[in-house]
Amino acid sequence: MHDDQATETPADLSELLARASGVAPSVPLPDGELLAEQSTRATGDEPPLCWISHDRPAPRLLGALRGDHRRTGLWPLLLCDDTETYGSRCTVGVVPPEPLEHIDLWRAEDVMLRIWDGLCRADDDLGPAYDMDSLAPFDANCPELAPAGNLLADPDILANQQAARFVDDETRLGLVPVRRGSDVLTVLGWSGAANHVSRTAGLSALLRSWEDRFGARLLRLGPDRLDVSVAAPPQDPAHATSVAAEHWAFCPDRVLQDSGSIASYAREIRGRRTWSFWWE
Repeated sequence: MHDDQATETPADLSELLARASGVAPSVPLPDGELLAEQSTRATGDEPPLCWISHDRPAPRLLGALRGDHRRTGLWPLLLCDDTETYGSRCTVGVVPPEPLEHIDLWRAEDVMLRIWDGLCRADDDLGPAYDMDSLAPFDANCPELAPAGNLLADPDILANQQAARFVDDETRLGLVPVRRGSDVLTVLGWSGAANHVSRTAGLSALLRSWEDRFGARLLRLGPDRLDVSVAAPPQDPAHATSVAAEHWAFCPDRVLQDSGSIASYAREIRGRRTWSFWWE
């Protein structure tokens, strides 16, 4: 493994920086490479989507780059995109990236309503897609968004503290030219939730809202999973239940397959400083 502070020549980020602020990171980077779109429409001339390290990063480097984000415009996160582990790139550029402007077209409440109605719509032959008992205390009618939480810590400091928990041999350091971490899902060509939603701009819009209401910060992204830190988690049962409803719309697999119901899942996330999601 390379020493994160030992690289004398910074990785060539010129193409990526041209899409961000143009200001290079203030700390040395380990060896890495630029990744571009690899979807079926890719021609080989696509601009880079992100930079990724060759080896797992030290948590202190991730924190330093997070502090640099306002200068560089490069969002640091952990990427599970190791060719040795998975055989081929499986997180970056799998589907054509959406324009950043598509996220602005969505409001979080509209995203939730559209997904909720789609999941609860009755089929003439099969009936509702989900057992209504698993949605209690909710039903087929989409609830409102949960109110904002109370900050218990600085979101960026908490993100740095929690990120260390998610560093392992499968993770690499990624740098993505976005203003906020929620936008990574859309501009990176990520397909992790493809069996749930066809495009990711709506999920980015909902995650933006979590950044604003709960101090959420994207920590790790993999081929079928996503992890965020949460600086303003729900503290009481009613608030946790409202947040759990949003999580069900965002990722029903995580809520129902792991916990069994929204009510059970709500008890799990009450006061939790990280939220983790996975899709089949």
